[in-house]
Amino acid sequence: MRTKFILTLSVIGFAFASCSKDNANSSSSTTTQTTLEQNVLTDFAANLANPNYEDIQAKAQAMNSAITTFNATPTDDNLAAVRTAWKNTRAAWESCEGFLFGPVEDFNYDPTMDDWPVNKADLDNLLASSNPLQVSDIDQLGTTLKGFHAIEYIIFGVGSTQKAANITDRDKVYLASLGESLYNTTTQLRNSWDPVSGNYTAQVVTAGKGSTTFTTRQSVFLALVGSMADICNEVANEKMQTPLAAQDSTLDESSFSHNSVNDFKNNITGVLNAYKCQYPGAASGHSLSELVASKNASLDLKIQSQINTAIASFSAITTTYEKAIYTQQNQIKTVQAAINTLKATIEGDLETFVQTNIKD
Repeated sequence: MRTKFILTLSVIGFAFASCSKDNANSSSSTTTQTTLEQNVLTDFAANLANPNYEDIQAKAQAMNSAITTFNATPTDDNLAAVRTAWKNTRAAWESCEGFLFGPVEDFNYDPTMDDWPVNKADLDNLLASSNPLQVSDIDQLGTTLKGFHAIEYIIFGVGSTQKAANITDRDKVYLASLGESLYNTTTQLRNSWDPVSGNYTAQVVTAGKGSTTFTTRQSVFLALVGSMADICNEVANEKMQTPLAAQDSTLDESSFSHNSVNDFKNNITGVLNAYKCQYPGAASGHSLSELVASKNASLDLKIQSQINTAIASFSAITTTYEKAIYTQQNQIKTVQAAINTLKATIEGDLETFVQTNIKD
């Protein structure tokens, strides 16, 4: 009887020990998960959002310098320098659309800089008007009369045929004010995230622990995932589809510069940046990809593969988008299908992952 009693106590003791060990492992796992989630949010702000917005501002400033040089010495070489600076600024801007949430939307920085399509007749009418076209005047204009695409019209012209000699003094006044207005908006956008200024960074980093914008960590992750899906939808089903369906190249996003395909590709590259927490010239950080891989490696590989497939698919379009909508419709549809496949995975599997695994 005594032997049986001792054995029983041993079994009970082992059971308690096992339970205690399981609880400890569970607690440790939860702590590790929470730490990773926090690291992802911290690094998203520090290693992607802030560097990307700083880069847009710096490149807008460089474009302004190129405009000043051109206006003083209006040669074709100096015009080419303005065009290059415009494309560089444009690339930095388009990539940030992979995470288009927060001040960029709340304060309408997006349409202020990048509303499209523009109407040539409206631009010509403004140039022919008595509007002084100073920066203060530009700021009061409708969104399709300022920002990237108004600048694009002046420096590229219809069909990208603009010559320095054809840019009038009136055009130069408009161009200078447009450039300064755009730079001012990029500065406002940068400052809105800057920890020593508007500090939207703090709203992201303190999600679930004091943030007034994101009361849970899950909510900021859902905002990020939603932004990734939104830009996929906009590229495939609006930017690409609208001119394709209408067979009207004037509806393209960057029709004057023939830069539309680059715009689209940079948008999807922005999705990759958002998922991997990376930006050229900045250190990589803990990422949503790392978080997904820690729980579901196959899903992470699926998402990365679909993003890379969508980016690579643009190589099938071998002419400008303004021509491709007439001559390469099948190639366009292939690109759209790749982006929509990615969109479905983000809206489905990735959003479900966040809802299931991020609990706070």
